[in-house]
Amino acid sequence: MAKKQRKQETSILPGQLLYTIPLENDDLILTKEVLYKHYQGLNVNQRTLRVTVPTVNYDNNIFRLSVESVNDKPHYVFVQIERHKIQVACDCGMPDNTLCQHAYGGIFDLMHHKDMYLEDYYWPGLGQKHNKELKYLYVDAEGHHVNIYPRPAYGNIFKDGWGFSLDHYHQFDVGMLNETNKDATNKLVVGYNVIYTELGLWFSQLPMLMPFVGKTAKHSDHIVACGQYLRKGKAITEDVVLTENQNALNQISHEMHTLVKSIGRQDNDANIVKWVNAVPILIKLWQKAIPKLFYEPHVYSSQGEGHLTWNNKPVKSNMSNWHVSSEPFLITFNLKGHKDHFILEPAIKSPAKHISHYRKVPLFLIDAENHTFYLVQSAQDEALLNWLRISGNKLTVLKEHFSDFHNRFLNKLSECYTVIYQPFSSTKKVAYSLNEIIQRNQNNDGK
Repeated sequence: MAKKQRKQETSILPGQLLYTIPLENDDLILTKEVLYKHYQGLNVNQRTLRVTVPTVNYDNNIFRLSVESVNDKPHYVFVQIERHKIQVACDCGMPDNTLCQHAYGGIFDLMHHKDMYLEDYYWPGLGQKHNKELKYLYVDAEGHHVNIYPRPAYGNIFKDGWGFSLDHYHQFDVGMLNETNKDATNKLVVGYNVIYTELGLWFSQLPMLMPFVGKTAKHSDHIVACGQYLRKGKAITEDVVLTENQNALNQISHEMHTLVKSIGRQDNDANIVKWVNAVPILIKLWQKAIPKLFYEPHVYSSQGEGHLTWNNKPVKSNMSNWHVSSEPFLITFNLKGHKDHFILEPAIKSPAKHISHYRKVPLFLIDAENHTFYLVQSAQDEALLNWLRISGNKLTVLKEHFSDFHNRFLNKLSECYTVIYQPFSSTKKVAYSLNEIIQRNQNNDGK
């Protein structure tokens, strides 16, 4: 079959456009009903002509449509979009100055047989060229899809007779400004303070969540003043309506407060057993509270001074925004061989990264880089990390003592936590195996 010959491309200037279709609305919309009225050959069987538009180009403020239809040669249709009308021409000459079937079918195909919003294609007076490219606009044409948008250097460009794109999202009214300023006032809101202490201090205590009523600034939701901590059974006299989430959090905080207060300070030897027994209970309470705290806009943390802060209001200058991870952290261990000894160190990893520098406080590990809190997952993790903290997170054993170290400590540790071994003078890291270490030591001793 002989290849169909495409006719030579033609161009047209705005003054040569032959037919006008008024949009009949102020919304830059070409409706199907308006298009129907301008096609004289229209009847029930001709509304959806078998016409396709393989490509569309844009130049000199004019769209050029390549139009192909059954039993007809290809044609070019030219369209210019103006504020209240579109101008149309076709290389068929549009006999009798009527809208030809090529123009009607091509436009209707681009409309996908429904009303067509033209705002994205209306760029009055912005077709100037600079170095063969449009100065203000970027045109992305692929097939019959054309996207036109301002070059980044010009941001949002004003369209004569229309305005800026998306400017219906705002409005200006001095009266509204004055009304807003008049109504601006402080609001009372419920906030939450996570009170924690460092380990090893005379006033060290387990962490707890304390609700309070705060006062916001007049023009923002930022809390500028704090009232007393809320207690169970203490009525809120201020005009504050608690949400269902806040009622649940307040109940959890009351359970925390009751438990922590009953235990007292860590430095009291008589409280050590009560402290240890309370840890798994308190972990579960925090696991219930943390997901709910993500729904609260006013959550802070402050380092407390034990029971001295329980009956006072929060000190705003001591509070900072509380960032807590919703994901657990993972504890692993690195065992590194040296010439005559081994060093065992914990490695902490979150789902997103390795946490190289951290602080351990009761029940939480704090990433020193971004001050994110991570809740421990078990009483065993809590006890282990607290114990390691005392020795600077580093354990050392001489090579000749390794067998006893394995039997007394490392064997049990490796059953609960992953241990990675790095031999002396090697960059290779492998899973810990006692047999491999014994074999390496014997080989080194035999040299």
